[in-house]
Amino acid sequence: MSTIEIDLDSLPKGAFGYAQLTEASLAPLAAASPDLHATVYVYQGPSVNFGDYGYSAFFGVAGDRRVFGALSSTFGGTAGLKVRHGDQIRQSQALRQYHLEDGKLWLPLEEGVWYAGAGDMNCEDPDELVEEDVSEILSDNEDDVNDGVADGRQQAGGDKEPVPSARMEQPARFRAARSDAGVGTISRNIEAVYGLPEGSVALRGPDRKVLRADATIRTLRRRWE
Repeated sequence: MSTIEIDLDSLPKGAFGYAQLTEASLAPLAAASPDLHATVYVYQGPSVNFGDYGYSAFFGVAGDRRVFGALSSTFGGTAGLKVRHGDQIRQSQALRQYHLEDGKLWLPLEEGVWYAGAGDMNCEDPDELVEEDVSEILSDNEDDVNDGVADGRQQAGGDKEPVPSARMEQPARFRAARSDAGVGTISRNIEAVYGLPEGSVALRGPDRKVLRADATIRTLRRRWE
C-alpha cells in the first residue's frame, strides 16, 4: 500500500503520540459517511526520508480513499509536523490500528476485539465488559497511561478484516484488559494506541521482571495482589 509518512520526533509538543491527531481526523469522517468502509494500517520504523536518521510512522489505507485524503490533510495541516507521501508497506508487516464502518471509528483492544467507545454500551453481552482499570495491572511508574480513558469493547467476527458488531457511541481509548488476554497482546496495543515504538512497553511483576508475552493478564494481576 502507498503511505503517508510522518516523522514521530516532529509531533507537536504535548502530543502523546499520533492517536489524538488521527482520531480527530477519522471520527468526524466516519460519522459523516456511514457508508464508508476502510481499515488503516500503520507501520513504524527507522527512516532517513526527512534528511536525518529518525523514526517514522507509515499510514496505509485498505478501502475508501477518502480516509487517505483525510489523514493527508490533517497531518499536512499540523504545524511543525514533517509529512510526506512515503514508501509502500505490506499489510502483513503493519498493524491494523483503525477501522471505519457504520458511521463509527473502531480501534483494536486485542486480537479480534474492537471497540468504538463507551456511549450507550449496547453490546451483545454487556456482562462480559471488564471493569478493572488498567492501572491495576501496570507498575506505579506507568500511571500516566491511564489518563482520559474509558470502558468499551466488543467481539468482532472471525474474518480476515474483523467487522464490528456492537453499537457504542463516542470513540474513546480503552481502560480495561480482559483477564485471559495475553501480556504481549496488551503491550502491543498500548504501543499502537499511543503511537509508541514497537517493544517499548513492558509489563512487569512486583519483582520488576518483565512477564513473558504468552502470560495472561490474570497472572500479572495476581502477582500484584
